[in-house]
Amino acid sequence: MSESQSRVFIGIGFRCVFLVGFFVFVAQAAAQDKSFLWQVQSDKSRIYILGSVHFLKQDNYPLKQTIEAAFDSTQKLLLEIDLKSADAATVQRVTLEKGINRDGTTLRQNVSPDTYSLAEKQAKELGIDIRALGPLKPWVVALTMTSLQLQKLGFDPNAGVDRYLASRAMKSGKTIAGLETVTFQIGLMDQLSQSEQESMLRQSLQEMDRLETSLDRIIRSWATGDVAALEELLLSGMREYPAVHQKILVERNRRWLPQIEKIIEQGGDTLVVVGAAHLVGKDGVIELLKSRGYRVEQL
Repeated sequence: MSESQSRVFIGIGFRCVFLVGFFVFVAQAAAQDKSFLWQVQSDKSRIYILGSVHFLKQDNYPLKQTIEAAFDSTQKLLLEIDLKSADAATVQRVTLEKGINRDGTTLRQNVSPDTYSLAEKQAKELGIDIRALGPLKPWVVALTMTSLQLQKLGFDPNAGVDRYLASRAMKSGKTIAGLETVTFQIGLMDQLSQSEQESMLRQSLQEMDRLETSLDRIIRSWATGDVAALEELLLSGMREYPAVHQKILVERNRRWLPQIEKIIEQGGDTLVVVGAAHLVGKDGVIELLKSRGYRVEQL
């Protein structure tokens, strides 16, 4: 397959890059009058931290009033990356640089026969020829196929919480910044070992048939602020692959912590929006901030 054909599939799936730590792991939500939003205070200032769901449907809106109020009361929006600068062309270019096998090998050669058979079956159900995905590395195939399945189910990356708030922030003239760059995020995926990439692909393929049910449960748990349910839904699968869990979630949470602390100490109201998986568990951003002595309240 030509590189131009590869661009088509990467173009379809590029926004799934921002599903890191979220999309393949899926407890019925307990009813709570909470949002997946926290207020973090020091003696000097406060900020808000919101967990994002990156794929939603239009009928998941409007957001809860607590979230809208937090957005309205802040002057700065801090995302995983600054979506204003993460245009489709940039993401596609970087993904092409990182995500195509330059040694001439194919997906069939880089994964086990069982994993390839699963990928072939799922590609057929999605209406695509598995050979079209041949030049791509396993992590790109995982993201692309998951993106195609989500869009087939009616979920829209443009309706994700982070994109919705970024669009509103741009229209209202708020400052927008990012914790990471597009290049860093894509490079992080590419740094996974061959076996880790295959694990990621295999797990996502195994979850594909249950993706709609799983994501519906995640969204319900997120909407009611059910932290315990989301921790189980988002982290249980990842913990089966500790090396991937460490690189994709734990290390990034720790890397973000000094940046978030600096914002708190500088003062000025900020809304921080990151993937929901980054806020749950003992290694999540919320628990890390508590351990640093900040006053943290779920709203």
